[in-house]
Amino acid sequence: MSEPRAGALRVSVVDPSGGEREAIALRVADEDGGVGWGEASPLPGYSDDDLDTVEAALDEWAAARERGDVADVPERLPSARCAIDTARLDLAARRRGLPLHELLLEGAAPVRTVGRVRVAALVSLAGVARPGAPPPAGSALRAVTDCVAVGFKTVKLKIGGADFDAELEQLVEIRAAFPFLRLRLDANGAWTPEDAIGRLAELERRVGPELVEQPVGPAELLSFTGAAVPIAADETMRLPGALERLAETGGCAAVVLKPMVLGGPTACFRLGRRALEHGMGAIVTHTFGGPIAHATACELALALAAIDPIGGAPAAGLAGHDDLPQRQGPWITPAAVLGHGVDRPW
Repeated sequence: MSEPRAGALRVSVVDPSGGEREAIALRVADEDGGVGWGEASPLPGYSDDDLDTVEAALDEWAAARERGDVADVPERLPSARCAIDTARLDLAARRRGLPLHELLLEGAAPVRTVGRVRVAALVSLAGVARPGAPPPAGSALRAVTDCVAVGFKTVKLKIGGADFDAELEQLVEIRAAFPFLRLRLDANGAWTPEDAIGRLAELERRVGPELVEQPVGPAELLSFTGAAVPIAADETMRLPGALERLAETGGCAAVVLKPMVLGGPTACFRLGRRALEHGMGAIVTHTFGGPIAHATACELALALAAIDPIGGAPAAGLAGHDDLPQRQGPWITPAAVLGHGVDRPW
């Protein structure tokens, strides 16, 4: 009996922090025996979809593909759409003998040879709990010190806990220790617009962050202006038409692109391309998934770096999974891989 041309399998994957979590590995194949792999790994407590629903949708999609039918996966299941898009791109790139970022770039008129992309390390401040982002074993300062010691020059810090004054003290301590370190802050929409204005001004005065992600809620950011520091949109990007509305208000300097919550690398590449055309940066990051999701995000970051008109591609939020061929210390680099380069997804 011939091997099925599509199938979804629940697997255990290692996330960027070294922990294990469940995901769905999606396999697609062509009539010549070529194989591509995708991953669906919605993050509990953060993603809008859940693993059980996604698994059922991918099983249905794979069964329809086996019959030669076309099955649509609804937009409310972005991680399922991401798995399908990734698997199809991986298969197509392998058939062409290309890494995935080169396939994404076809027809996009790159402005430079794809070079390396700096990676931002991730640290949570004490008292801040976020899905997928465990707090450091010691102090945030110690965690940042460890990141700097291995070559990171950009560090993203999760903020937005209950005590802003205590967080500010931690940030001031980190800034004093590392005056030239690029610090990014991510509040995950924890503040009201009224609080955010004053807090951002205080952060600019005492810490000087490179940018602050999502200081207010997703819908509130669409009309949020007057911030003292550059702002990046993360959760807001899930809203329909968010990019165009942000471009109209001019309140955001960058957008954060997560393939697992935005429907896959193709959708993210298109969003990133439009963001660059509007003069915004495009930052690629992840939702703490497995190696397929991470390698694909690395390939996406390389593709967007190649079309950045000013050559200032923001550091990607893709720390972790250091054994991937695209990862070289605190950098993402083009690697001699086919597709995303992950041949065994678990």
